[in-house]
Amino acid sequence: MRRLIRTTLTLAMLAALGALTAATVAAGNYAETSIVDGVDTPPAAGEQRELRLLLLQHGVTPVDHGTVELTAWLPGTDERISVMATSVGSGESIANVTFPAAGDWQMRILHSVFETPEASAFAVAPSSTATWLPAIGSIAALLLAVVALIVVARRIGGGRVASEPAGEGLRTS
Repeated sequence: MRRLIRTTLTLAMLAALGALTAATVAAGNYAETSIVDGVDTPPAAGEQRELRLLLLQHGVTPVDHGTVELTAWLPGTDERISVMATSVGSGESIANVTFPAAGDWQMRILHSVFETPEASAFAVAPSSTATWLPAIGSIAALLLAVVALIVVARRIGGGRVASEPAGEGLRTS
């Protein structure tokens, strides 16, 4: 009976020691992330926005090594984006992002070494440009180019079509 109790206590202590060691190892591999600049107002769909990201190990020590990637997806659609960020020091990185569509995106900041928090919601406003404006602009530019070509062709050709003098049609003798 004593042997069974000793064996059980030994296994329990080994399990506790293993759990404590695993928790300590995992605690050193985590970074808190936040967006510190670029979200004063929600970005508009199609607009490029510079987002300044901050990574702090345990929320304290700046993370300046490894790679930082910003990923985002629009739930219920196939819209996904992924942008590599550029480190600028002191735990900050910059990502230039263009969201293709408006909506409540899910966004996550990933690091090549550290675990980071789960995705969080990120609002993207509808495009500030009317959706028909680029098409109308393209049509207007095409028409302007056609008019310019007609004007150039007339100037090169003398501007007038030669006409016969009045009364000099076909003569019959």
